[in-house]
Amino acid sequence: MIRNKTTHINILKNKLMMKKIFSSPLNIISLAMVSFLISQPVMAGKFKCWTNNEGVKECGSYVPVEYSQKKIETRNESGRVIEVEERARTEAELAEIERLAKLQAIEDAKIAEQKKKDEILLKTFSRERDINMLRDSKINVIEGIITVTNSNNKALKKKLEKLQKRAANFERRGKKPPENILNDIKTIENRLSKNMISIKSKQDEQQVIRNKFDNDLQRFRTLKGIKTPPKAETTKTTKTTKTTKTP
Repeated sequence: MIRNKTTHINILKNKLMMKKIFSSPLNIISLAMVSFLISQPVMAGKFKCWTNNEGVKECGSYVPVEYSQKKIETRNESGRVIEVEERARTEAELAEIERLAKLQAIEDAKIAEQKKKDEILLKTFSRERDINMLRDSKINVIEGIITVTNSNNKALKKKLEKLQKRAANFERRGKKPPENILNDIKTIENRLSKNMISIKSKQDEQQVIRNKFDNDLQRFRTLKGIKTPPKAETTKTTKTTKTTKTP
């Protein structure tokens, strides 16, 4: 009777122990590996482990086809992980990788282009003064063109005033001005209009040059490690000729 009672107690202890073992995922994985190793020859060598569709870790000498795209671990005979094959990426993940690679390529191209520009800048100029002198030279050339155009406009306006007076004299006498006078007036007005557009274009060109050389100057200082002085001392403004509107 006592012997039967002891046997019954041992059975209950064993059941309780098995329940604890199988209630832990880590223990289940360990048991799966031990079971696999026991079932293999002594010199089995490496084996592979994966997670099935139920989330359970499985091991074997080869990976079933249905799990070949999942993360696979290669282990040695002692169970240590020696190689990991990451799961196959989804189409969305591959598309995102491609998108990021394109963005990186664009960024790399920008960096390479900036490096090339920096090299040219440093080879072209050795001092800040050289940058300012070239800037002013280019602006002054355009300023000369604007000055000449404005001078031509003054001469055209005087000629236009004379023609308009002659036309007004004919109209005061009740006569229509001759066609040659009217045509000359129209030609001069058109020329003045085109000259004003040209002057505006040249002034815009000057501003583009200023902006470019200001950027070059700032970049030059950065590359040379030169501190930027106050604005009043940095830019040398070129006097712009005033233009008058066509009447």
